[in-house]
Amino acid sequence: MDRHAEGITAEYEAGKYLESIGMRILDRNVSYSGIGEIDIVAKEGNTLVIVEVKYRSTKGYGHPLESVTKSKVRKIIKATECYLAESRPTYDALRFDIVSVLDGEAEHIPNAFYGYWH
Repeated sequence: MDRHAEGITAEYEAGKYLESIGMRILDRNVSYSGIGEIDIVAKEGNTLVIVEVKYRSTKGYGHPLESVTKSKVRKIIKATECYLAESRPTYDALRFDIVSVLDGEAEHIPNAFYGYWH
């Protein structure tokens, strides 16, 4: 399987995991040219959850979380601003999570960008 296909599979698995813990998937792979992309938009109760999915088949290139840089966070936040303006979803709170997939195992980090956007 090529890297692109592996990434799509990881995003699908992350979505299944999120649904298994009670989240509802609203959108996937929302892209804004020149701005950024949102991997998964979900809802948990009245909280809108923006999810970044990071995948690695092994730790050879480090843990998936290591690839979430400040620059990447800024792009996700800008894409989220576009999404909110365009989609106007109803929600009481907004949260940014990361789901890392390593060796077929999902790890969920809720509120992962807290220090960046508060």
